[in-house]
Amino acid sequence: MYSRLPSTYELLEALNAPAPRATAAAPAPARRLVRVLWVGFIAAVLATLLSGAALAVWRLWLKHPVPPWPLRTFEALLALSAACYVGTGLAHSGTVLSRLRNPLRWQAAEMDRQRAAEDALLRQLARIPPAQLAARQRRVALQLRLWEGAARAIGLLLALAPAAAVLASAWRTLPLAQQMVPMLLWGYAVMLVAGGASYLYLHVQCSRPLRRLAYVLGEAAQMNAELDARRGPGPRQA
Repeated sequence: MYSRLPSTYELLEALNAPAPRATAAAPAPARRLVRVLWVGFIAAVLATLLSGAALAVWRLWLKHPVPPWPLRTFEALLALSAACYVGTGLAHSGTVLSRLRNPLRWQAAEMDRQRAAEDALLRQLARIPPAQLAARQRRVALQLRLWEGAARAIGLLLALAPAAAVLASAWRTLPLAQQMVPMLLWGYAVMLVAGGASYLYLHVQCSRPLRRLAYVLGEAAQMNAELDARRGPGPRQA
């Protein structure tokens, strides 16, 4: 008998299921500390960007003198984000050093973990009709193209935003152009890094899981079609 094809979210969760030894590799307090430091780093970076944008608008657009306390707040947020980032790196230093010492071992272990999850999902999809698997694969491939297009568009827009600001400023004379050049270069560097980080985030969190799922669905459809061809036109056995 045929089985129900799980939802796309359930399939993605099955592919991302960690191995039992991977969950026990680090104690719970260490994992909690790493998560807290990483969340603190993201929050501090967002607050730093917002405060920096507010200072830029206050000084460059409104042309008001900046009080000392917003600058101190911006510096404190920047230092907090750096401290959280360094703390996260130190918490991962043991794992990173072990990976650098033997990269092939880490890569093989990661491939074995992914293969185990994919094999388990293939066994789960063994009773699904090949046509249904192929249809789901086409939908996943469409979502993959949409996510990759969105990632490229976001990265391109963030990278071109400072250049667009320079072109827009051509309609009016920039005050103190000698002082504006370093500010524009700094803003371009920040936006370029933000665009690259956004593209990397969307690629890791969205594109790569969908690509793996499309591959597993295609492999399952091919295997089930071959099994149906061997068994003949009769219905599958339970």
